Parts: sequence; C-alpha cells; structure tokens
Amino acid sequence: MSALLLQAAERRGLAVPPPPHGPESLGELAAALFLRPRRGLRRTPREQAYLEGARPLRLPSPAGPLAGWAWGDPGRPAVALVHGWEGHAAQLGAFAAPLVAAGFRPVAFDAPGHGESPGDEASVPQLGRVLAALEAAVGPWAAMIGHSMGAAAAAMATTCGCRPRGLVMLAPPQSQDEPARRLMERLRLDAEVRPHFLAALARRTGREPAETDLRVVARRAPCPLRVFHDPADPDTSYAAAEETVALWRGARLVPCPGRGHHRILATPAVVAQAVDFIRAPAP
Repeated sequence: MSALLLQAAERRGLAVPPPPHGPESLGELAAALFLRPRRGLRRTPREQAYLEGARPLRLPSPAGPLAGWAWGDPGRPAVALVHGWEGHAAQLGAFAAPLVAAGFRPVAFDAPGHGESPGDEASVPQLGRVLAALEAAVGPWAAMIGHSMGAAAAAMATTCGCRPRGLVMLAPPQSQDEPARRLMERLRLDAEVRPHFLAALARRTGREPAETDLRVVARRAPCPLRVFHDPADPDTSYAAAEETVALWRGARLVPCPGRGHHRILATPAVVAQAVDFIRAPAP
C-alpha cells in the first residue's frame, strides 16, 4: 500500500528510506512530501510587469533570506501581500499600485521553498512565524492580504504577535486538515501510517493540526476581516469560509462567482474593495 507514496516521493526528489518501510518511516516520508512545494510556476508577462515597478529586497527571516519586493515610499505603512501554495510574490501584484495610491507600502515576498527564496519545506505555521519575524525588517504590518495558504498564514501571524488593523483573505482554506486528508486518500495511506503522518506533520510545522484551523483564530477576532471567495472554488471550501466569517466578529464574506481560485487575484472589483477596506477597516 506504500507504493504510491514511494513513487510520489521519488518524483519530488525526496530521499526514500531503505526497506523495510514501517508505519513510522512512511509517516515521516508522507509529511516531507506534504510540506515540499514545487517551484515550476513561472511569472506571466503581466506579473513580471508588476515587479518592474518595485524595489527588490532581501528580507531576513527564520527560514533564510527571502526574495522580496516593495512599492511606494519606505516611510508609508506596510501591507503584506502573501501568496499561496506553490505560488510566488507577483501573483498579488495587482494590489500594488492601488495600495500605493491609497498611501501604503505594499511588500510581497516569495515564501520559503517558493520562487527565488531558499528552502525545501513550507507550511501555514511556518509562514505565520515568518510574517511576524519580517516586521523587524519592514515595520509593523498595517494590514495583510493573503491568498489561499497565504491567507491562512496571515491569520496565523496574528497568533504570533502581528497586530494588523485589517486582514483580507482571498479563497482561504479552513485548516491543514483538508489537504492532509486529500493526500492520505490520494496516496491510499494505510490506517496505521496515518497517525504517524499527522504526528510528523505537527512536529515538523511546530503546530498541531487543530491549531492551524481558522476557526481558532476567528474566535479571537484579532482585527476586522474581509473574505473574498468564489462559491464554486474547486480548491478551497466556500462553506468553510462562511463558517469562519460567522465566528469572526467584524468579518464579512464577499462572494465572487466565476472568479475561481486564481482569477480572483486580478479581479478589479476585488482589488478595489480590498484596498477600500484596508484604508478604513470596518465591520
């Protein structure tokens, strides 16, 4: 039953332990696979154009120096632009010019293991800690805009000391559990391997799966929130977003039908509403 896991790990360039493959070693291998992003996504010409108007940065972080870009006056309030799993900084470039026009300094970066940044692993808890640590280099985040995994990480950053005055989440996942379950089903992990996989995941990310759930953050309601989500998003659950927003004081969900999981990032109405909200966040 471990054949699919071993094949997937080899394709991703992971070191496969020699046989016999016990449940613990297979669980560890599954966790390494789960946390290892692929770097194959290239910037489109439009995304490259966004970066041409930015200042390149090397941002010190606990995961190593990250490739970053900033727009606008260095003295302005900083807004984090946080991309999703296997994405890159330029994917949120449509927000840069409107944020500058609104008086902010948007800062985007390639997450660990993504784009031009170092590393082989990435997770929501790690990225949340990175966002908190980056405040030493860029100043306090006045607001954060995150997509998919980056949305969950921005929320997680509020549990690591960040105090933004507003948070925008685009197509957020509710927790680490959903993608972990999909991996277990896709690779047909045996019942005895699954608890070892989850334990290895918690150890490697520094958080139990239950602690990565947006509902945990929602009950704290650390700042006003806007969520933009396509009801038919094939990658993250709209119903889960509804549940998160219902628990989060000062939150509102804006349905974006027909925008999918990625087109939402360059939708003019979404960008405009997000920037208006960050300018003066209110329930």
